[in-house]
Amino acid sequence: MTLETPPSLIDRPDSLSSVVYDAIRTAIMDRTLVPGSRVSEAKLAETLGVSKTPVREALLRLAQVGLIVPDGLRGGRIPEPSIDSLRGAYELREALEAQTAFLASKNATAEEIAAAKSAAETCLERAKAQDVPGFRAYDKAFHLAVAAAAHSPYLQRSLTDAYDLAWTLRLRATSTSDTTVECAEDHHLVIGAIAEGASNTARDLMTKHVRKVRDIVIGAASA
Repeated sequence: MTLETPPSLIDRPDSLSSVVYDAIRTAIMDRTLVPGSRVSEAKLAETLGVSKTPVREALLRLAQVGLIVPDGLRGGRIPEPSIDSLRGAYELREALEAQTAFLASKNATAEEIAAAKSAAETCLERAKAQDVPGFRAYDKAFHLAVAAAAHSPYLQRSLTDAYDLAWTLRLRATSTSDTTVECAEDHHLVIGAIAEGASNTARDLMTKHVRKVRDIVIGAASA
């Protein structure tokens, strides 16, 4: 098993647990960590070249997100993939994101709306350029910008975890990306409604968007 952790970030103690979290999540996503396999705190620390503390913190967060099943005091198990888990992850995103869009339309500042619009525009540009990694990065930036604009820290934190869960399970199950332009265009509709203060419309558009993605992903994973 080979896990990669950027050396430039390893030198920053305040971000180390986040770096380890991302490294393990990526390994789950690309099946470097095989579904059903057990991971131990000690082994991961040795593989990544870090102490056990950031690994322990990362495993706790991964368990909270739903990407690790606790298995003993110092480790966990990679959950087996299933259509039910994919559907559940997107149902969770749908519930949280509908509320973030609703609240953002009431609470967002001009700067926050501008940030979300910028992310939406760049996301669409990357999608049209068929830059899938770029699309994914700015898709996340858009959704988290909307969550931040809701001004609800608990909701924002929950949405961040739900987003990571859905995307990790999605990429573990399927590499489909043929709808990125359509999805990126949905972002503009959502942020337009938020900017207008149209709370119900923003909520409904975000709900429709997440459901559309869910159906595409589940369809691809079931094929």
